[in-house]
Amino acid sequence: FVRQHYIDFLNRDPDPPGLAAWQAVINNCPPGDTTCDRIHVSSAFFRSSEFQERGYFVYRFYSVSFGRKPDYAEFVPDLAKVSGFLSDTELEAAKAAFIVEFMNRAEFVAKYMGLNNTQYVDTLLATAQVTSGNRDFWIVALTNGTRTRAQVLREIVESTEVYNKYFNQAFVVMQYFGYLRRDPDALYVDWIQVLDTTGDFRGMVNGFMNSLEYRFRFGP
Repeated sequence: FVRQHYIDFLNRDPDPPGLAAWQAVINNCPPGDTTCDRIHVSSAFFRSSEFQERGYFVYRFYSVSFGRKPDYAEFVPDLAKVSGFLSDTELEAAKAAFIVEFMNRAEFVAKYMGLNNTQYVDTLLATAQVTSGNRDFWIVALTNGTRTRAQVLREIVESTEVYNKYFNQAFVVMQYFGYLRRDPDALYVDWIQVLDTTGDFRGMVNGFMNSLEYRFRFGP
């Protein structure tokens, strides 16, 4: 169970200490304790700093740039570009390379290449559906050359406003990507509403973790 979560949510094999630690959490969890059961452990993979700094990092580029969630077929190879046992320096280099490659994709070029600096910033903020007190700063910085367009895009993606806005959506979408290995169906908006109104992620995780579709991945 734990090893599969490393593969499905972090796109890597587990490190021995991490594998042992999560197994110990589950094996020593008293019956009925919701702070250490399988639902808790599963949710911890999405909420982990590793996923937030890599998987959710990648996810938000689609929200900010295109106003949509990534498809499963898009997300998996993108996650692979920043996955694995990387040092801080290696991870930063992988992120920078991802951003350059992302901005050279046809969809991004078609939408942003012909815009001036003001239009570029305003279009990103409008597409992300957020406002930012840094808007004027980014426009000036692009004009005087103290920021590149890649840096501005990243700063918007990593802003608190964007992080908070898409957190619940990404949480739900990653249940489909991780557990079911497919794009969400129409019901995913209902799960987002549940998280937005109640914050009850346990019911959502339990629904995916104990679904027949997930179990059938491993045999009848």
